[in-house]
Amino acid sequence: MRTDRPEDDKDSVRSSAGRPRDGRIDAAIIEATRDLLLETGYSALSLSAIAARAGTTTAAIYRRWSGKAQLVHEAILPAEVMAMPSASGDAEGDVRALVEATRTMFDRPEVRIALPALIADTVADPDVHGAMISRFAGSLATFRTRIEQPDPSGDLPLLAEVVVGSAIFRILVRHDAPLDAAWVDDLTALISSGWTSTKPASSAR
Repeated sequence: MRTDRPEDDKDSVRSSAGRPRDGRIDAAIIEATRDLLLETGYSALSLSAIAARAGTTTAAIYRRWSGKAQLVHEAILPAEVMAMPSASGDAEGDVRALVEATRTMFDRPEVRIALPALIADTVADPDVHGAMISRFAGSLATFRTRIEQPDPSGDLPLLAEVVVGSAIFRILVRHDAPLDAAWVDDLTALISSGWTSTKPASSAR
């Protein structure tokens, strides 16, 4: 794997003035992070080990991410995985699409390994927490349904909290419980049976 050269450092500095950074280094760091997560787990993961595996330096990592939590979040939940479907207008179908997209997002080994400790580190760092919420809210921006319109404040809509929260709870508390087709069917039925566009709180009946 290619290592950082002096000109890479100069490019990274100049990127703040508008020049693109080297995407090959970004990709190598992300790939190394995912691989090492599966090998060592989150707690034992270090930026120096990631840099060595990626053939770069810890300085190069810090120029791109604020620290381990932000890097791991982007590595295990990349933009393409967080993409949400557009709404069709069919309420139950749109709920199912959101649940399926959430299953795709979280039902991967690197996510299950990293999530418990990553959540703790994320909550402890306001900047990383804000970036995480912003990424989730951004991924849901295209999800327009009759069930619930996005909050103009940028906060996560309640429907997303229910679906994503259910997946996270299952991973954190139930550990070995799968996010399988039965989970998709059951959660879709539960939400669709009580959720309305005017009274989302009715889903708690």
